[in-house]
Amino acid sequence: MKKIIIRIVTLIFITQVLLSSVCLIRNSNGIPIEEEVGFGTAPVIDGVIDVTTNEWNSAEQVNISLFRDPENETAGLNIDLWVLQAEPSPDIYSLNFMIRFDLEDHSSSEHDSEFIGILIADWDESLNFTDAKIVQFSNISENTLDYLDYYINDTVYYEDTISDGEGTANLDGNEIIYEFSIPVEKFEVGIEDVDLEHDLTFDFKIVYGKEAAYPDGIIISNIMSIHLEFPPGAPYIPFGELIMLISTIIVFTTIGALYVFYIYRITQLKKEIERIRS
Repeated sequence: MKKIIIRIVTLIFITQVLLSSVCLIRNSNGIPIEEEVGFGTAPVIDGVIDVTTNEWNSAEQVNISLFRDPENETAGLNIDLWVLQAEPSPDIYSLNFMIRFDLEDHSSSEHDSEFIGILIADWDESLNFTDAKIVQFSNISENTLDYLDYYINDTVYYEDTISDGEGTANLDGNEIIYEFSIPVEKFEVGIEDVDLEHDLTFDFKIVYGKEAAYPDGIIISNIMSIHLEFPPGAPYIPFGELIMLISTIIVFTTIGALYVFYIYRITQLKKEIERIRS
């Protein structure tokens, strides 16, 4: 009996160590661009920056380049990127992206089928992109476009049954602005979408192409890792600490229960021995 209890306790301890290791390993995966994103006023997703309302002013702003080969960073497309978390409107948090760049003769037929996409990997599946939000033009000179939501399975893109989030774009001269809004902490998330949650880090892949074909139409891309900060005023418990806390409670509760059972069995055996002797 004693050996069985020791084995069970050892197994529980090993499980706790493995859970801790998962958190540590996920935090150690570094990628080229890393950002922490705080909160601000939700922007209007219309492809236009409203300077009268200071739209996007509280966003995290970075300048990045999209490349054909991320390991050979030459001849890239420079883009201005704004990233912002917005407080509930009406009851769902959102992660918002604004991408701005310009190209020569941007309104020409060469760019008629231009698109920008944001591919998302789950927090525990680093660089395994399974969700795609795409703004796809069909006629850029007439600003005709669609917002598309795809589930990716082994490089094959399947259009979602229910589209999640929103996106649009607007071309002004040679400059174009793409805007996206993706729900965070959504109460019900379909299996086709990555469930974005606070205090976790997700990998996002920004992709650009000029042909409505995925993934074959993707010409250039880059990856960034975004840590979604906790909402202001919300009780803050880091995810790793929460896992450790829960696993520790389970471990010591189990050990306590086994110890009580062990004492009970010893007591019963003593009574049985005394009964036999008498």
